[in-house]
Amino acid sequence: LAVLISRVRTAQSVEAEVGAIAEQVAGKAAADRRHTIETAMENRDKWFQADVSRELSRLRRAIRQCDDLWVRRFLWVTLAETVRLTSNDRTSTYKLHARPLSEIEKRNLSPIAVFKNLAKENAASFKAFRHRLSEAKRLKSSKYVAKTDARIGDTRNAQEYWADAAPFDLLMTSPPYGDNLTTVTYGQHSYLPLHWIDFEDIDPAADIETLRTTQEIDRRSLGGAASDDVWTEAKLLEASPRLKRFADALSAKPGDARVRLIRFYRDFGASLESIVDVVKPDGYMIWTVGNRNIAGQQVPTDLVLSELVEGLRCNVVTTLTRRIHHKRMPDRNASSATMREEKILLVRKIEA
Repeated sequence: LAVLISRVRTAQSVEAEVGAIAEQVAGKAAADRRHTIETAMENRDKWFQADVSRELSRLRRAIRQCDDLWVRRFLWVTLAETVRLTSNDRTSTYKLHARPLSEIEKRNLSPIAVFKNLAKENAASFKAFRHRLSEAKRLKSSKYVAKTDARIGDTRNAQEYWADAAPFDLLMTSPPYGDNLTTVTYGQHSYLPLHWIDFEDIDPAADIETLRTTQEIDRRSLGGAASDDVWTEAKLLEASPRLKRFADALSAKPGDARVRLIRFYRDFGASLESIVDVVKPDGYMIWTVGNRNIAGQQVPTDLVLSELVEGLRCNVVTTLTRRIHHKRMPDRNASSATMREEKILLVRKIEA
């Protein structure tokens, strides 16, 4: 879903009349009287009312009729938000959590009407964005002047899927706070929308098996599953004494806290090493990280990251703090208060 959104936003060439096309798509969907459901997702009735599933199917059929790939991608992004707003899932958090049956029965929703309004807003927003690019002289003959690319890959193997483009002068990234299953469940958040989107329009590498369960994407993410193809615990704790002290001081409850912590940072360390390798000597990296809580204790991710990059031929130039002004998480989760600020590390790779 992130790659799909990125490809829509960063496209070199776009269809200026996408708003009008989206309105036509909504009209085709409204005229469609077929009842065939266009998704094979299991347990569909838990997450969608029957009439909602029918309208989403009509929208999906109408989108497929568009010839232009970028237009379809724009419409899939719009459909993704339509799915989020019209499903039976609560919208207050990233984690899948069905509304009470009494609340579901009172909802009277038309995905086609929601899609039409969203498409109008998205088209206007995108038009304003392209206008700003034009004012900045970043468009030539209505096309963005630079090359853009979005790819699906495993960060532990960055050299492989960026081999033709690396090394890079600058990298900006924000890794997850911790394993998705116990922090921000990005995979669960994407699960319902992705069931209504054609994967072939996203990328040839998009794997439909990521929808095997509601937790599959999160399980495949950093720290989500045990793997031998990562840093060893010994290598990790030697590279970060601060992490070792934190891990050794963790309380006994919950019992898996240390295991989850180490599993995440083993993946993180392997990813970090791979990422540093595709940055030019004397190049810069900007890392935005959050210090999550585990077993009631705040993990010093910014300090752990500092130690890890310094062991990979890098220097931390400075660290900044930013407040999180908008977040879709409760003030507290099951164990502790959630974070209200993030750390931004400016890192420079040392010349060999």
